[in-house]
Amino acid sequence: MISLYDVVLGFDPIDRVEGAISTFLNADWAGAWRKAGPLGLLTEFVSCLTSHNAPTIYVSRANTRGVDVERLLNRYGVKVWDRGAWENELYFCVKRRQVKWAEYVLKRAGIVTTRADHEPRNAAWAAKHAGAPIPHNTRRTR
Repeated sequence: MISLYDVVLGFDPIDRVEGAISTFLNADWAGAWRKAGPLGLLTEFVSCLTSHNAPTIYVSRANTRGVDVERLLNRYGVKVWDRGAWENELYFCVKRRQVKWAEYVLKRAGIVTTRADHEPRNAAWAAKHAGAPIPHNTRRTR
C-alpha cells in the first residue's frame, strides 16, 4: 500500500531538479568526446535529457537504510544521486559505466536488488564470495 509520505516524496521538486542537474554533472563528457567528437557530445547531451546515461538501481527497503547503501557504494567509488523511496523500494541513479560494479557490490554485501539486473552474471559472481569486497582504497595488511 502506498503511504501519503511516499506520494509527497514522489512529487518533491527539489529532488527532481537535483537529479536532473546531477545527471548532467556526472555525464561522461570526456569519453563522449574521445569516442565521437562533437557528435559524441550531442549524443551524451540527449542521453542526459532522457536519463539514459544514469541507470536507476532499485533495492528492497526491508532491513536496508538508504544512507547505508550510499555509504557502501561511496566506499567503492560509486557516485549516487537522485535518491528516493517508493512503496517497498529505495532507488538511486549511478553512472552508466559504474552500474554493473555498483550492482555487484550490493549483491556481495547482501543487499537485495528488486528489479531486473543490469548484469545478470553478478548474482552468480557474488554468490562465490562471502561479504562485501575489499575497497580498492584500503590498505591490506599481511
